[in-house]
Amino acid sequence: SITAPLHVPVPVALSPRIESINTILMASSSSPSSSSDHDGSHSSEQQLLYGIPNSSWTSPRWNWGYASGTGHDCAAICRRRFGTRGARADLVEALLRPSPLLPDSTTGNAHYAASISEADAQRSGGGGNEPPFDEVKLVLALAWQRGRWDGSDGGRDGYGDVLSAMADARRYEIEGTSESRAKALVQDMRSRFHKLQPSEEDVEVMNSIDVDGEGCDLDAARRQCAGLVLKAMGFVDGGL
Repeated sequence: SITAPLHVPVPVALSPRIESINTILMASSSSPSSSSDHDGSHSSEQQLLYGIPNSSWTSPRWNWGYASGTGHDCAAICRRRFGTRGARADLVEALLRPSPLLPDSTTGNAHYAASISEADAQRSGGGGNEPPFDEVKLVLALAWQRGRWDGSDGGRDGYGDVLSAMADARRYEIEGTSESRAKALVQDMRSRFHKLQPSEEDVEVMNSIDVDGEGCDLDAARRQCAGLVLKAMGFVDGGL
């Protein structure tokens, strides 16, 4: 179950949380057991989604659920990018079949354990259909937000809870390491998958996704998990 508190009593708007996020970030960066990555930074804070400054779930300017803020600006771009059925089908296909990582330049090992940020950069920097995972998270958030109205989010105890934790930012953006945050997101998406009434084949694929094996590809795991969720929600036909 999700440990982050849920602050979403209504379908769309979320309460501003500028002071709480700033407090969490300051505390985590100064604590000996900091929740930042090994280099002392929060990876999500370093990303510029669509080139827009302060475009992360941890930014006080993100303001998810409101008609102003960088979250609103990014959502508008995202809806345009995936405004056609073809674009949405290409996204799901790319998520379900992540490209293999490049071999290690020293050992030549094609299955070396790249960091999750390195794997994300490799896949999103290849000029193909694979977006950075920050954009995938935005697509998921918009799909779950829409799903609250049409029921495609799994209903009670479904993906609306994951969206609330995503907006709260701590579980997937701040606490622990980038690897533990990725595992938490996969865990929370996988545990609700049955609520979407997926096919037996897709259930088997979801259950086979490895997030604990030595040297497992966590970036590929979270992409496949996201693709299965979007597929089962009817994202390709329904859109955002």
